[in-house]
Amino acid sequence: MSAYGELNQRSLRRHRPAGKNTERWTTVRWVCDLMLAELMAGTFPNGVLPSEDALIRKYSVTRGVIRQVLLVLQEQGVIERVRGAGTFVVAPSILLHGIDESRDLAQEVNAKGTRAVIRVAHIDLHPATEFIADMLQIAAGDDVVILETFTHLDGFPLSMRTAFMPASRFGMLMTDSSIDLGRSPYEIFAEVLSEPIGETQLWIGSSTANRLLADALDIQPGNALLDTTRVIRDRTGVPLEYSISHARADRLLFSTVMRAAPTEERLGGPPSGQLGQRTEGSDAGLSDQQNAGGNQ
Repeated sequence: MSAYGELNQRSLRRHRPAGKNTERWTTVRWVCDLMLAELMAGTFPNGVLPSEDALIRKYSVTRGVIRQVLLVLQEQGVIERVRGAGTFVVAPSILLHGIDESRDLAQEVNAKGTRAVIRVAHIDLHPATEFIADMLQIAAGDDVVILETFTHLDGFPLSMRTAFMPASRFGMLMTDSSIDLGRSPYEIFAEVLSEPIGETQLWIGSSTANRLLADALDIQPGNALLDTTRVIRDRTGVPLEYSISHARADRLLFSTVMRAAPTEERLGGPPSGQLGQRTEGSDAGLSDQQNAGGNQ
């Protein structure tokens, strides 16, 4: 749940009309959710909300419902109501990032002009723990390059990422200053390996910001984070990177297309023998990684 979503639930509980029937409360809730989604998508031109009368017509609800919704959104800090001027969106718009291809957020955003900047915070060489070794399919104790970066969007912190890469393939990142590390890892790997990148395995979760992450991302401790852990592989399936990323949940939304299941699955469930099975070399350590990702 995003930071706005958390506030939304608290605000709705606080402003729930005492003694009112469940039907009206349900209406307040879904209108609030829908209006918030439209606000975050930048639906309203120039960040200005229509009048109460226009909102009543738009959602086909009563004035009392609209006023309750606007009160909740104002408390969340999403909108600001100025007497005599109108209601304005003050929350930043959500950045939509497709995850159906092996590419980084910065690559997608900067395809339309430089808005995302990746800054290197730290790079170091360290022996791989057993967990990292399992993720990278190397021996425990082998050296890995640890690279910590921050992504800024329009000058403001968006996310931080810690990546672990086998030094046997990427040790030159420690010494070769000609390699620009302030780029998407996909661009770095393509340059170093002189070959296209393969698949990316991605896990998505959520957590709340501790004081270290809150300070780094310029948010309050306890705010919601969108967490991703991933393994980037080369074209033969060999892992190139295992990384852990934390992004501001109020700024980022992942998007993909869920394909229709094969007919036999829709009618009779998963094909025999596939439920619960792993594909060797692709899901190793999945349960451990999910646990780790959820505790970051």
